[in-house]
Amino acid sequence: MFEVRGLCKGYGESGNYTVEGINLQINKGSIHGLIGHNGSGKTTIIKCLTGIYKPDQGTVTLDGKPVYENTAVKEKIGYVADSNHMFSSYKVKKMVALYKNLYPDFSKDEFEKLNLIFQVNTNKRISQLSKGQQMRVSFMLNMARKPEVMILDEPTSGLDAIAKKDLLENPNNAQYWAIKLQQYICRK
Repeated sequence: MFEVRGLCKGYGESGNYTVEGINLQINKGSIHGLIGHNGSGKTTIIKCLTGIYKPDQGTVTLDGKPVYENTAVKEKIGYVADSNHMFSSYKVKKMVALYKNLYPDFSKDEFEKLNLIFQVNTNKRISQLSKGQQMRVSFMLNMARKPEVMILDEPTSGLDAIAKKDLLENPNNAQYWAIKLQQYICRK
């Protein structure tokens, strides 16, 4: 379970917080979304949840353990950022090999199953992919790790209007994602 108590985070030395006094409890098997205007702190909260940012005040824990600077806890978290920073000269298949070496829980078979749906050419370099294709690769790499917690920051960012509509409205896609989410929830 994620627990956030009194989270405050700001930037610079102004003393002003981007997010202030945030309290959340996110139980295993649940799905949550952050909704707010641009600049309201959604990504800041997400980066505190993933341990990228250290809270200025308050605590962020997963299963009672602090997330920030805690490798064992961070290994349980999959994260797809709103903009991805992968090695641009690597081919997708080399990114798959990198993840296989970095993450003992990574499943190449799961990646390949997901790629049957997303259909990204694994022989292309990351720099040759559109932003939407890069988001798909990041999503597949993280899902193939089978994380206990999956955090998505603007997961449809970079998808063209047709792909976004297809992803969100196509009953086959909705059924697939419902099955995937159910598998992850049941696994826990």
